[in-house]
Amino acid sequence: MFHTRISAAFLALATPVALGAMGTLTAAAAVDQRHHTGLQAPVAVSLGDSFISGEAGRWWGNADLIAAPFCTRGGTDRAAYRVAAVCRYDPTRVYDGTAVDRDSPTTTGCHRSDVAEIHGAGQIPLTPVNLACSGAESRHILSEPYKENKEPQARLLQDAASAQQVKLIVISIGGNDLNVSGFLRRCTELYMAKAGSCASTGEGDRMLQQLPQVAANVGKVIDRVRQVMQEAGSAPDAYKLILQSYPSPVPPGAKVRDIFPEDGGGKATKRTLAGGCPLWNADFDLMHDTLAPAIDKMLQGVAERKKVSFLSMLHALEGHALCENGTRQAGPREDASKLAEEMEWVRYGTAGMKISQGFQQESLHPNAFAQQYQGRCLADAYQDSSATHVCPPA
Repeated sequence: MFHTRISAAFLALATPVALGAMGTLTAAAAVDQRHHTGLQAPVAVSLGDSFISGEAGRWWGNADLIAAPFCTRGGTDRAAYRVAAVCRYDPTRVYDGTAVDRDSPTTTGCHRSDVAEIHGAGQIPLTPVNLACSGAESRHILSEPYKENKEPQARLLQDAASAQQVKLIVISIGGNDLNVSGFLRRCTELYMAKAGSCASTGEGDRMLQQLPQVAANVGKVIDRVRQVMQEAGSAPDAYKLILQSYPSPVPPGAKVRDIFPEDGGGKATKRTLAGGCPLWNADFDLMHDTLAPAIDKMLQGVAERKKVSFLSMLHALEGHALCENGTRQAGPREDASKLAEEMEWVRYGTAGMKISQGFQQESLHPNAFAQQYQGRCLADAYQDSSATHVCPPA
């Protein structure tokens, strides 16, 4: 089946053996490569936020409560390994030097994963350069350093463009300008407190009111990227610039798995403790049916006005969203990496769960399966001559 093929292909792509000289480069590494070898390998560059940096790439789906205490958590945890009989966890196995440092949590954690979407450029083939950073806003591309990025992403792009032939730039930005993560966090808090939904308290309306300002911010990012490329001597037709949107991480309320009913909300419901999706049905609907489509439309409008390509990710997680009918969690004796067709492709929220796993910032982000699929969509979009490319449901 399709999912099995992409899992194997993309996992191979992400390994040093398969990549060889096409391993993911930082901007500094690209410059160093030019200075020491004289190579001008064509590259694909990702700019932006957690959706494209590879946040939650550590996970092959989610483990059920029985599997969660075991070492690999049903084969879901790609950071797990054993030394003799002792189980250990090392997020740098996935995020390399951009994993959260628990001693410096506010200045680390770009979480650039080894299966991030930009690795899909290897099919074209282009060498992936991942400059995106979890939590980044438009200002972190334009003018401000952030976390492991000691300079703004536009400056890092300038370094890359001075060293390599940039053929593709893909941008995912705007979600943190809107504070979508904070919005979802408030919605989960309301559910666990048995309070009103975000839909009933006007949270969604307030986000929609911010869309014009965020559109202006994203437009400035595109202008800045073009300026950088012009200064690097790249003609507009020498590279492809893609702006992409976001999918809803959750299904509509009517498609939430029956084993995770609303049950009046609270911290003790199965929806919270086992599902990791503590939201009212009204807020599932709000995110899936209203906010995600509105953000998609806003970003498409920016792309059209700025005359850049648009990659719609709106439907990319359909059928594999968090707590969606037709998906399941991995059991203790399973290898989740082989179960792409059945697994959720979104990391569950672990704040209210019985057993905490990984980092909270991974919650409600596309996991390794989703990132592989998004990489394929990116490769298709690069080769598509039309102005808009839609990533279909997997």
